[in-house]
Formats: sequence, C-alpha cells, structure tokens
Amino acid sequence: MASPEEQRSKPRKRDRVKKFFEDRFGPRTHSPSPSRTTVAGGSGTSSQATPDVIIPSPLAKNANRSEIQSHQESTAHVEHQLAGKIYEGVKTTLRKVVEVSDVFPPLKSVAAGLLVICDTVDAYGENKQEFNELLKRVDVLSKIMVSCPPDVSQEVKDRFDGLLRTLEKKQKILQAKVDPTRSGVERVMLAAQDKQELLKLTQEIRFAIEIAMFDAIIENKAQTLQIVSGVHWLKERINVIEDHTGTMRTIERTVQSLKRFNTHQKLGMVKGAEYSNAKRGDECIPGSRVSLLAMLLVWATDPSSPHLFWLSGLAGTGKTTVSKSFCSQLNDRGLLGATFFCTLKEADKRDVYLIIPTLARILAEERPAFGDELEQILESDRSCRNPTEMKLKDQYLKLILLPAEKTFAPDELLVLGVDALDECNDQDAVRLFIAAIMSQKPTIPLKFFLTSRPETSLRESFELSTHHRWLRLHDIEADIVRADILLYLNDRFRCISEVYNYYQANWPPPEIQTLVNVSGTLFIVAATMAAYISTSSGNCLKRFQELVQPSVNIQLSGIEALYSRILAEAFKDLEQEEENVICFCLSLLVTAQKPVSVNTYAKLCGTDIIAIRAAFKSLHSVVQVPDKDCDDAPISIFHASFVDYLTSEKLQDNKWSINKCSAHHLVAELCFKLMDSGLHFGISGAKTSYQSNENQPMPLQIEAALAYACTAWGDHVLYAGVNKPLQMKIQEFVDTKKVLYWLEALSVLKNVSYAYNTLWQISKKLMTTELGQLLNNIGDFAHNFATPISYSAPHLYLSALPFYAATEQPLEKLLEYLTPKLSLPKQFIMALTGLNAGKLP
Repeated sequence: MASPEEQRSKPRKRDRVKKFFEDRFGPRTHSPSPSRTTVAGGSGTSSQATPDVIIPSPLAKNANRSEIQSHQESTAHVEHQLAGKIYEGVKTTLRKVVEVSDVFPPLKSVAAGLLVICDTVDAYGENKQEFNELLKRVDVLSKIMVSCPPDVSQEVKDRFDGLLRTLEKKQKILQAKVDPTRSGVERVMLAAQDKQELLKLTQEIRFAIEIAMFDAIIENKAQTLQIVSGVHWLKERINVIEDHTGTMRTIERTVQSLKRFNTHQKLGMVKGAEYSNAKRGDECIPGSRVSLLAMLLVWATDPSSPHLFWLSGLAGTGKTTVSKSFCSQLNDRGLLGATFFCTLKEADKRDVYLIIPTLARILAEERPAFGDELEQILESDRSCRNPTEMKLKDQYLKLILLPAEKTFAPDELLVLGVDALDECNDQDAVRLFIAAIMSQKPTIPLKFFLTSRPETSLRESFELSTHHRWLRLHDIEADIVRADILLYLNDRFRCISEVYNYYQANWPPPEIQTLVNVSGTLFIVAATMAAYISTSSGNCLKRFQELVQPSVNIQLSGIEALYSRILAEAFKDLEQEEENVICFCLSLLVTAQKPVSVNTYAKLCGTDIIAIRAAFKSLHSVVQVPDKDCDDAPISIFHASFVDYLTSEKLQDNKWSINKCSAHHLVAELCFKLMDSGLHFGISGAKTSYQSNENQPMPLQIEAALAYACTAWGDHVLYAGVNKPLQMKIQEFVDTKKVLYWLEALSVLKNVSYAYNTLWQISKKLMTTELGQLLNNIGDFAHNFATPISYSAPHLYLSALPFYAATEQPLEKLLEYLTPKLSLPKQFIMALTGLNAGKLP
C-alpha cells in the first residue's frame, strides 16, 4: 500500500485522463466568444444563478489594463464554475430520463446518447465555449424530457425520432475521433484535423437540437430559442437567449425615394422568387432532415468555411424542400441575405441573367446601406446602365461584391440562396454564373448556397474548382432518407380522414412502410403517391389499399412507373376528341412560358372550361389545378420530373408522349389564331393621348389569354424552329394591321421590349429573306420609339409613326408599308405621317 506522501504525489485519475488528452491533442484553449448565452425562465428576462458561485463586481469605466485582465480571468472562472454545476445537474437529469423512459423509448435513447456525447466532448477539452453553448441547449432539453408525459403528440414524437437518428450518427463519429486505441502515428498526423472536425460535430449537434426542439426568433439584436409549441407540459416557458449585440446588424427602415425605386427597376422587377413564396412547396416536416440542416448551419456560421456550397441531387430527392427549410433557419437567425428560387414554370425565373440583379434588389430593399452603395455604382458606372444585360462576372462583382464589401462588417455572416439552377434555360449561362461566383472570393463572410440536379454542365463547372463544399443529396444513407420519408407519409396520410379513420386503432399501418419501400430514396415518389391517393376524384381508401399490392409492380421502376399508372388511368376509356384535349393540355403544360389559367387553356384550345377541367380531372396528383370557380388561377406542374417523363424519347409510342418541337409549333399556331380574332384598333381602350396608360379615364387591360398569346408567340416560334408553316403565319401577321394592334397591346402590358427582342431574334433566323429584313425593321421601330409607345398606347399612332416618317431613315419603307394598313383617309394619313402623296401606295 502506498504511503500518504506517495498518494499525494501520484496524479489523480482525472488528472491522468486530462494529461492523456493534452499530450495528444494539445492543451485546452477557449474559442473567441461570439455571444453571451443566458438560460431564462418565465418571461425570459432573469438568468439562472447558482448560489455558491461568486459573481465578479462590474468593471469600473476607468479600469487599467491589469484590472481588465483580472476581471476577464474572474469572469472566465465564474463561467467555468457555472458550466460545471450546470453539467452535473444535466447529467443527473439525463440519467433519470434513462431510468424512467421505458414508456417512450426514443426519450431514453436520446438521453443516453446525449450523456455519451457530452462526456466525450467534455473529456476532449477543446472548444470549451462551444461545449457550453451545447450544454445550455441540453440543459433545457433535459428538462423537457424528464417531465415528458407518455401521451405526447405525433409531431413531438417525430421531432424526438429525428433528433435521435442524428445523435446516433454523430455519437459514432465523435467516439471514433477520440478513441484512445488509435495509433500514435494516426494521432500525430490527424490531430489538427480532428480538432476542427470535433468542433464542427459539436456545432452540428447543437444545431440539431435547435432544429428539432426550438423555434429561433431574432428580436432586439438578440436571438431567442423558444421551445416549440407542441411541448406544452412544462410549467414555465424556458428560453435560450443569445445576445449578439456586438455582431448583430442594425437595420433601419427608411422611406424609399422615387430615385431609389427607379434604381431598383433597372435590376428587373422579378416577383415571387423568394423562398417564402408558398407556390414553391412546403418545408421539411418537423423531425425530418435534422442532421442535414444542422450540417448546413455549421457551414453557414463558420467564417472560415468555403464561400460556396452546392447541394446536388437527382430529380425528386427533395432539394427544394431542404432549400426552403435551410433558408427558413437562416432567416430565423438573421443570416439570410436574399434568395432566388428558379423554376421552369415562369420565364423570368429561369433566366440566369435575372438572378444576381434580383438578389441585389432584395438586399437593397432589406438593407438601406447596401442600397445606397449599389445606387452609387449604378449611377456612376456606365457599364451598369442595363444591369440585366451585363456579363455575369460583372453582375456579381458590381451588383453584389463591391456594395457588400463597403457595407457589411468583417464579422457579419450573410448567405445568398439560389435553388434549382438546372431549371434555367441557358446552361452555358449557368456555367458562367457558377464561374463568376467561384472565381471571385468575397473579402467578407458572404456565402452562396446553390442547389441543382447533377447535370453534366453543372458538374463540369464545379469540378474545375476546390473552393466550395459539395454534397450529393442522393448519397445520404438510404436508411436515414427512408426514415424521413416515413415521417412524411405518416404526416400526409394522417390528414386523409378516410385512411386515418380506417387504420386509427393500429396507426401507423404496415401499408405505409410498404409505400416507403416503394419510394426508395425519392421524396417525389412518396409525394406523388400521397397526392394520387388523396385526390378528390377517387376513393382514397381504395387507392391506398390497391397501391400497396404486389401486382401494382412499381417497386423497381420508381417515379416513371407511377407516372405511367396515373396517365394510363387518365386516358382510359376516352373518346378521340377527349384524348385530343388532354394531349393539347399536356403540350401547353410542357411548353407554356409561364403557368396559365384554366380560362387561357380553354381559349387557346378553342373549347370550354368544362372540357379543360375534365382533361385534368385524373391528373391532380401530378398537376396543380385550381379549385372550382377559380378559373383565372394558373395550372402548373408539381415537379420538373413530370416534364422530363412526358418528353422522354422512351415514350414515343405512348398516347401521352410529347414532342417539344411539335408542341411549340401547335401552341404558336394557336397564339396566332387568338391574336387574329382578338386584336383590333383601340385594343388598349385608351381614350386620350394626353394621359399615360396609368392615368386613362378607365383602367386599361388586356384579356389574359390574349395577353399570353401577345407575349409568348415568338418564344414558341423560336423553340419550334421557325419552320416554313410558321414563317407563313408570321408573314400573314405583318401583312395586316394586326402588327400595330399587337404593339398597342404590348403598351398596355408594359412589355414593348418583347416586340423588338422577339422580332430581332426571329429575323436572325431569316437573315437572307425579305421577311427577315422586314422583321428587323419593325423591331428597330419598336426599339426606337419604345418610350412614347410605353407611356401611352395612342402615341403609337399619333407620335411614333409621324416622327418616324420625318426622319428620312432607310426604315421609311416600313412606314410606307404599314401606313395603308391603317385604312384611314389619304389626306389624314398625309397629315399624320408627313409623307408626300406620291409616296403613298
């Protein structure tokens, strides 16, 4: 037995463990503290204090350097004492949860996992500040668990299940990183890397707890984490408050001047591109994607991480849903700058050249100081006169980087998000967009979060650089994805009363797991099946039971087989005329330059609303059709994979196969037909040329179907290939006064630019023909007089044409060509245009 002296000189076990880790990983160091954290109860204004901890006196204003240092050391000591006492209390509570939580097993597993994780992180000794941040959240979570009743709501169960899956994964990684059995060489080589990875793991666990059990709110320059509303059993509301006074932005709302408004207009007035647009779908349901969102938050909040993150994934893996949820988390924490969610459904949201200007406009609207710097650049730099037509590299530099670097502080984290880049129509421009962001690293913590399918053009762009993070959504472990899909389907089918009431006694039924197996790792398959079952036009329970039968045979084919089943049912037992209407509807659905209404479908097709609704009756699970009596609301697809399926070459022999070129040709002809019957002199409804379009005695408007035809026929012609039949249609169009009435309609629609841009593009396809030259001349006329025509529709006839005739330009031939089409008396035409009588035909 050792003598007392030997016992005193022999290091205690705790000290030996501490020395073991210090020898291998370095001594403990405190990370810079970005915030002060307080755990508050009740109203959230009083912090918990431990009675036997002495709190240092406030520091005097005139304190010298040594006094400041002494005060900082005392404060750090107190924080360490507080953390130690909180930790002991937390461990006691977690052990209690492990002992008494057999009724609700996930609680027991969560508590056990947190005990291991906290012990592991604490024993490691690095990043004490980050551990204390984690500890505050675990403290509140332990209070939630120890008092949790057995009959909690399904949403709360889902939240705990999602958290448990994340903790189990992180626990294994943590324990592997600090495993004392690793070789000495391994430790020497990986020590620095391990430190960084352990810090990120600790942060991911902290964010996972926040995402699963808290709602984040920014108020009075402080972030408050409030327990989710489903946790109703605590007698007092406990909040975690983080004071970011030193780093939070001070955002003052100012009245926007007319000058600022005009500046913003230059950036393009794209509306509805933000993540908060409800048309972009829902966010992840509570409890799902917890680990992924936590990992993304760690990247976003780490100033040293790459400034670009690319989340790629196959069609239907849930990229947009994850993107919406991540942007929501960033917004709750005051870290979101601006977002642009691309979609092939709308022309202005698939134009790469509108992404950066829109992000800049949103930033300028939300942050006046940024707007001031941006305004100066737009006014002083001649190359910025037309921001939406600038090179993408210059757009990023002059519209984002330069004003941001002059506005935001070096410690001011900000994330810009762009979703579904693959849905943009110019993939060459997408390459340039990515190259612009990767090649110009910001000098401030400004970051870009991008999502897309892993298309070849995008993969090649990202493979050229190592200055970004990249995660393939479809590579996430299948069991994690399937567990999230199970949560999703449980939630969806619980809301279908016929299904839930039938299986309520044994919920969830095993049939749901069968549908999870069918879905594989594709959320879109699960979403499409849920939509198919819940449709109002069929027997929900019967569809649910039939879809899980082995005879359905969709397990191997996934989404394509499901689409085939839905379309086969839609075409079943139809007359030829009914099939034709469905084929037209699918053709317009695939080629429409923006989602159009039920009314527009009917008028373009030359049929009635009843026929259009009947055509879509069996397609509600793949197409979003507005409710009855909402015929002016748009029809749109749920997911881009449906368009891919309809236009696939593998479907050439199917009734529902769509050839894009032929579909564009069909819709272009229908646009011409509608314009021929709908356009006339005075189509604008303007009563006087002395007033602008906005100030006419009666509001000016163009009927929706005609408006679509006027602003889309050129796109359909170009996509169809400007073939001979369509050239004849164009010739007929410009051979009549309809071309003038078209410009009049575009004046009301505030889109005169569509005329010259479209005509110029088509003329390039017909450069050697007389028609091509004529289209080019008409385009020049619309461009040169766009301002007066846009201001007031009558100026087309009373200002533009007469002034045009007096210019003695080569384009005068155009006027000679057009003037007789007005069908006005010869003397009036002479007075109106200034042409000599001899020049008139």
